[in-house]
Amino acid sequence: MGFLLEIVTPRGVYFKKEVDSLTVKLTSGYRTILKGHAPLIGSLGYAPMHTISTGKVDNYAIHGGAINITKEKVTLIVNAVEHAKDIDVARAKAAKERAETRLSKKELNLDVKRAQLALTRALVRLEVNNSK
Repeated sequence: MGFLLEIVTPRGVYFKKEVDSLTVKLTSGYRTILKGHAPLIGSLGYAPMHTISTGKVDNYAIHGGAINITKEKVTLIVNAVEHAKDIDVARAKAAKERAETRLSKKELNLDVKRAQLALTRALVRLEVNNSK
């Protein structure tokens, strides 16, 4: 028996289920959470996330947020989350190319941070898709 994992987005609860382990990237680096983990509050980066439930691995793209680990459950409050099976690879590749093009042109009115985030999101989606 594992622990309760709840993922919440601005649209509501994405899921609430029992998992055996969770691997997620905090701003301080990757961390694997197992049942009985010490309480923790932290910031999440833009990165792949992996859960294991009864031997089944599920891969997700997480796009920033926060984690709260308590004795009762682990809660992720994220800007967005996508399961690997829901990622549109063609769209992610197109977004990657658009962002790279924008960043390489270095236009005067370019919102560099926005273009870098778009590139990061696309790269995370492609990495998660490759780990299906």
